[in-house]
Amino acid sequence: MFAAAVAFIAFAPATLPAADPLDTPLTATWSGLGLRDWADRVAAAAGLPVVVDRRLDPDALVSLECRDEPLRAVLGRAAAAVGGDVAVLASTIRVVPAGTAGGILAAESARRAAIRGLPPRQRAALETRRAWHWPAAARPRDLLEARAAAGGVRLEGVEAVPHDHLPAASYPAISLAEALDLVLAHYDLRVDWRDAPGAGATGRIVGIGTGVAATGDVATTSPRRQPAARRGRVDAAKPPRESFSLRAEAPLEKLLASVAERLGLALDLDRESLRRRGIAPGEIVRLSVSDASREQLLDAILDPLALDWRIAAGRLEVSAPPPPER
Repeated sequence: MFAAAVAFIAFAPATLPAADPLDTPLTATWSGLGLRDWADRVAAAAGLPVVVDRRLDPDALVSLECRDEPLRAVLGRAAAAVGGDVAVLASTIRVVPAGTAGGILAAESARRAAIRGLPPRQRAALETRRAWHWPAAARPRDLLEARAAAGGVRLEGVEAVPHDHLPAASYPAISLAEALDLVLAHYDLRVDWRDAPGAGATGRIVGIGTGVAATGDVATTSPRRQPAARRGRVDAAKPPRESFSLRAEAPLEKLLASVAERLGLALDLDRESLRRRGIAPGEIVRLSVSDASREQLLDAILDPLALDWRIAAGRLEVSAPPPPER
């Protein structure tokens, strides 16, 4: 297994533990601490905000003792103790009612697939990251409309969001698309994104499972390019499976160069095809994967940018596909 730290990528020797904070051994004791307070404290160790779903009692008491136990397992035990489950997303960790984590993960996958099909300018608007804070008793409809307006995107169906008031919250840099779904997931809702000619990126609030297959792929006959049609290829016998963990925030080309070196491959980046699609080699890529295969690792890096990859003759070839026909 190899791992990488945030910022420029520096792979650790295979004998070292993964740098994914969720695999960090934790020794701690909590006795009668409210769930929301516990989540705030454990977020520092996780390196991601820990969101308690509004359908769970934020004051449910957490009493746990752990010794050199992976943080991932600790999160699972705490969630189970209050009748919940854990969904680890790109920018947040959610403690959710039992049985709902799969739907939230599938919705995130569907959102990524939809955004990949948008023109570069619209995709960039939805992926622009900024911090988000709101005071106690904020109304979710107001939060959604304000964030969408600030990002210059159109949001339909806000009337589907129940009248409610949320506790105060503060999140570090999070993309516009993630931020909207962060709030909507409390109500089993999500945003379905599409390119509306003349209107730019347009999202409609729908049920969290609407148009989402069990695998998380978008169930649609849209002419947009779908993940299964854009998978990378390995033109050789696969080596024995290795497991990779990576948490990174780095320029695309530097990240790919580090990954290619670790895989024993030479990087062949088609910069001209990227330029035609409006993607810069220095575009910042953020990701967190754990226990992933080589193919899953490359998909995690390149899927958000809708880039193709291929391994052949000792080379990792990365390119942007032609724009979809309209």
